[in-house]
Amino acid sequence: MNKNQWEGIASKTKKLQSLRIETINKKLISVIKKYQPKGKNAFDYGCGWGEFANILVEKGFDVLAFDDSDSMVINAKEKFKKPNFLTKKEFYKKLPNLKNKFDLVVSNLVLCILNQADQKILIDNINKLLKPDGVVVISFCHPADYITESVLSRRIRPYEHNPKYDKEFKYRKIIHENRIKFDDYHRPLEYYTNFFVDNGWEILDIAESDVLKTEFYPDFIIFVLKRN
Repeated sequence: MNKNQWEGIASKTKKLQSLRIETINKKLISVIKKYQPKGKNAFDYGCGWGEFANILVEKGFDVLAFDDSDSMVINAKEKFKKPNFLTKKEFYKKLPNLKNKFDLVVSNLVLCILNQADQKILIDNINKLLKPDGVVVISFCHPADYITESVLSRRIRPYEHNPKYDKEFKYRKIIHENRIKFDDYHRPLEYYTNFFVDNGWEILDIAESDVLKTEFYPDFIIFVLKRN
């Protein structure tokens, strides 16, 4: 993850994006319920401000959570007492003892902000955390190239470079609710399906986030995975 980008965002505001919570978190819970893991040990990889880790606790999961941004982890610890939140240093110190411990691993809106090298680190770490029969739920920004305005944000593409759907490129995202700006990567859907399969996962299901009775296209896409 681009650490400086997210450390800055964490320091500017602790306000959670209520529209984001409405569009994606409820759908994530419905997907998790549909593919109910056998146990209740869950790991939230890239937990941000911690709101989804807290929802998992409310749903009866024993949750451990981590984010690459220490500022976000500090904010999460201040707001929520029950989930155990780990800084980057704490996570990597504990990782050898966390192998194959979790029935569910969730990564919510992280994959599309990472470069390809960091994506591979995320996948490798999730594989270490997951039990052999565990379930992975990963959400990320919808790769559809026709989204410029959505329920949550505006996407500004680098038109001077004439980006194509089947190519990787960065774009700027501006959140309507709090005017936060950050960069995401666009990659085609085929990239993600191949990425998951090539790293040993079977795709169980694909879902899209809610559009809250608007005519916008979904902001996010959700993959449900298990080890192949």
